[in-house]
Amino acid sequence: MIFASPLLPHDVVTLLSLPHSITSRLLTTATALLCTASVLQAQLVGTEPSRSPFRDVPTTQQLTLSGGWLSATKDAARVGPKAGPLISLRHDIHLGGPAWLTTRYSTLFSERRVIDPGLPAAERFQGMQKVTHHIGDIGLTLALTGKKSWRGVIPTFGTAIGVTSDFASRDIGGYRFGTKFAFPFGPGVRIVLRNGYSMRVDLTNNLYQIQYPSTFFTAASDSTSVLDDSRLRSSWRSNWGLTAGFSMPIFR
Repeated sequence: MIFASPLLPHDVVTLLSLPHSITSRLLTTATALLCTASVLQAQLVGTEPSRSPFRDVPTTQQLTLSGGWLSATKDAARVGPKAGPLISLRHDIHLGGPAWLTTRYSTLFSERRVIDPGLPAAERFQGMQKVTHHIGDIGLTLALTGKKSWRGVIPTFGTAIGVTSDFASRDIGGYRFGTKFAFPFGPGVRIVLRNGYSMRVDLTNNLYQIQYPSTFFTAASDSTSVLDDSRLRSSWRSNWGLTAGFSMPIFR
């Protein structure tokens, strides 16, 4: 699977610059959910099978095709991708206990504003440009009921690391989204059907960074600039997406 162009050294610096508060929340949440899943599994021991609401789920691998909507957060200069339809293909393989290894490829069909920072404020807007964003990631999904379903339902929580890119060149204003690290995470629900098939709904936050060129901070002939605070040169944006899909078992 091809996610994006090769990552450069400055991309590694970008990864390390992820705010400590975000990193801490992700690690704390994953640890808490893992403990919760272990407790739920322990509670199943000793329950009479015929009366238990829990049922074994024999599937060890599944392929899911999903579609939905990604609500992109507006950035300071409003040149980032806007909200749009999202499709994704994911593969899950059971590692043991509540843990599943998840790989996913998603495509966002969007558009973005194009501006020319060298022109006066009233003339900067140059129109809309259609863009296609690609997101590839790999991570861990925890099934909170372990290898069982509760009345046919399996609540999940996943976290991953990946890359995202629109493969576009710089526009007239010098802006380019480029290739960046992405950190998707969020809850989901899997509804188990017959013969190993299932449906799932996921609420995922695709966290990535927006960076602006120096031209956005240079004053035009009217003494205004796109942005006047250099601290806005880069920022992390939360972009929540809601998808629903159909899963089929593979390699039984």
